Amino acid sequence: MASQRHGKKEGSLKDLFNKTPAKTTVPPGTPVAEGGEVADTSQVGGEEAPLTRTFMEHLFGSLRETFATMKQDIAAEVKDLRREVTDLGQHVDTLEQTHNAWEEEIDSHRRELLALQDKSQELQYQLEDLENRSEQSNIRIKGMPT
Repeated sequence: MASQRHGKKEGSLKDLFNKTPAKTTVPPGTPVAEGGEVADTSQVGGEEAPLTRTFMEHLFGSLRETFATMKQDIAAEVKDLRREVTDLGQHVDTLEQTHNAWEEEIDSHRRELLALQDKSQELQYQLEDLENRSEQSNIRIKGMPT
């Protein structure tokens, strides 16, 4: 995960959405079921019970807090990702510049090598020519070992 590479121990966005919400306080007078959870307010004790305004306000407030926290977490994650993308872009630019410099140097060496090969071939021809010319003025005596 991106945020773990930078020393943080945050989860991914998937983990963010799968978090269980923090325990919220229930307003006084709200029906509570077994286990401490808020009971279905449409039926309490077998009778229809209207949803109270304070209970609804509490639920909406809790949702607002949850969404605000999620929004902050997502914004922080997006900020980290943007920073990483920027860093990677800078690294790629540096690598491209280095690559271009090496490419130019290799081309320079290639041209120099071709020039040296041509010069070597030319010198080889000159050497052969000089050897042939030096042998032309030699006196050859038949029957004498060389």
